[in-house]
Amino acid sequence: KMATKRKIKDDVLFRKNKILAYERSGGMCELCRCRPAQEVHHIVYRSHLGTSILSNLACLCNECHTNAHGVNAKLIREYLIRRNQNEEI
Repeated sequence: KMATKRKIKDDVLFRKNKILAYERSGGMCELCRCRPAQEVHHIVYRSHLGTSILSNLACLCNECHTNAHGVNAKLIREYLIRRNQNEEI
């Protein structure tokens, strides 16, 4: 599958912002806050036209990342969107 210009551009943004997201999280999962962050999750999936802007990223442990793609994905997405909106200045 050939990469689109949109994906290539977003990959560059992701490489930059995943570091900032990890720093923001203090290295801890932003959902359970009890395990180390191991994954950088797109709150609005890239397949749903979400991008790698910092407010659309959340650092999660493996378990919470699995849950963020499971049956409670919508609730988790809504929680993370509200949390990130509250952090913006």
